[in-house]
Amino acid sequence: MSKKLLIAIDPGFDAMKVIANGIHFKFPFSAVETDERKMSDYGGRKEFILYKDRSGATWRVGQYARTLMYENKSQQDDPTAKLYTEERFISPEATVGILSAIAKAIDLTGLYNEQADLDIRLIVALPHSVRNKYAPTVAGLVSGAQRFYMTFDDGEEKEYRFNIVEQNVLTVSQTIAAILGETSDDNGYIDESKYHYLANGPTLVVDGGYYTMGLVPVSRGGSVDDDHAESNTNYAMKNVNLGVAKEIADTRPDIKHYSVEYLLSQGESEIRYMDKGQNKVVSIDLSVIREKKLQNVCNNFIRYLNKKYNDLIDFRYVLVTGGTGAAFFSQLLAYYKGTGVMDEAHMLLTHPVLSGNELPIEFSVVTGAYKGLRGKLGED
Repeated sequence: MSKKLLIAIDPGFDAMKVIANGIHFKFPFSAVETDERKMSDYGGRKEFILYKDRSGATWRVGQYARTLMYENKSQQDDPTAKLYTEERFISPEATVGILSAIAKAIDLTGLYNEQADLDIRLIVALPHSVRNKYAPTVAGLVSGAQRFYMTFDDGEEKEYRFNIVEQNVLTVSQTIAAILGETSDDNGYIDESKYHYLANGPTLVVDGGYYTMGLVPVSRGGSVDDDHAESNTNYAMKNVNLGVAKEIADTRPDIKHYSVEYLLSQGESEIRYMDKGQNKVVSIDLSVIREKKLQNVCNNFIRYLNKKYNDLIDFRYVLVTGGTGAAFFSQLLAYYKGTGVMDEAHMLLTHPVLSGNELPIEFSVVTGAYKGLRGKLGED
């Protein structure tokens, strides 16, 4: 008898968030093709992920791929130029990243030896504005018979062979998934205690990520107003980091936006440069600069919301989700409380919960996608 593996994936611009049979994990959504014969740090370290296809081509995935990008930060071409576009979801990097996530899910759920008969059901969350455009391509990339090799951490290389029926690959809007995550129970059914967010709207969902700021109005009763929805790329964390990089460009032109994110994610907020006039080393605290830039970008975002949505006066609720949404939330709430438009009961930060456990806010979208997948399949 085949065993079922339910996998939800949110391939965000910063990290690949995954829930598989109730187990959640994430890794940076980065993939770089490499020649492992020339690498001196092969394996043996935490968070190491190596993908190898049947031809022998290898890709570093996750944190080690991001480290390679940082180490090559001085090169003229931006290694993330293609990565931080919506077309990434149909790229070879996306295929490698998603297949790596599925392999990790198979391991963590203890189903490695069941691959031949594994019934895999997959749902992938995509930006609201491009979900319909890219859904067929994404399904085609990962469906069918798969065979590849993975190395995780300091483990041995292992072969992965499984089949995913194309009809079992679903997609969902990331923002719709965020709504599902906040308003439904573990099985994808509406939670009566939170139904008012949909029934008593209108509600604006603000889904802030690294590259995009998803804005989706939901009318009273729960229908999405696509005419006024968008995936905005001017007020996300990338824009904050671009501001940091611009401020230090005269002294450290090699530190680009992705380097800012990498360094801060590693807990390395201090960088140095040589002050030629004083002939001594000067330190710069990236975290202080980023906090200032974050406030500036959030102020600009508030002005944009006010212009686009008439100062939010027609919304009863605002649901804020995502990592950048969480970073903006206190400033958003303070401003809209000050105007009298919102209060703590009507502007809310999402809290993803699965099996009674609250997950970090960056899992809001994938939690909703997983719940939606269970609901679609009628899982108990």
